[in-house]
Amino acid sequence: MRIRTWLIVPFITLLLTAPAGAWEERNRQAYNNKMSLLKVLLDGAKQRATDTGDLETLCMLMSIGNDVTLRYAQLNPQDLEIQNRLTAMRDDLTVCLAVLYNPQALK
Repeated sequence: MRIRTWLIVPFITLLLTAPAGAWEERNRQAYNNKMSLLKVLLDGAKQRATDTGDLETLCMLMSIGNDVTLRYAQLNPQDLEIQNRLTAMRDDLTVCLAVLYNPQALK
């Protein structure tokens, strides 16, 4: 049992520290990874907003995605695709916040 512990602990440590180097802010793949994770969370929040009316979580996750994209766009101003995506994300966030603070906006 002790031998397993000595073999498993370094492996877990390696798994926890290795991805940190891949999350450099200028790296497009790192940005894509972050946004993929956020998309999964956002899809769940959309379903929850539809089922229970929980717009706060949806808007919060949209805001996080907006912040991640803004940071990447600031570091990579030559990436026009991201600039266009940021504009669309801002529009979506504005609509989400408008509905959150004024539920009559949908009617």
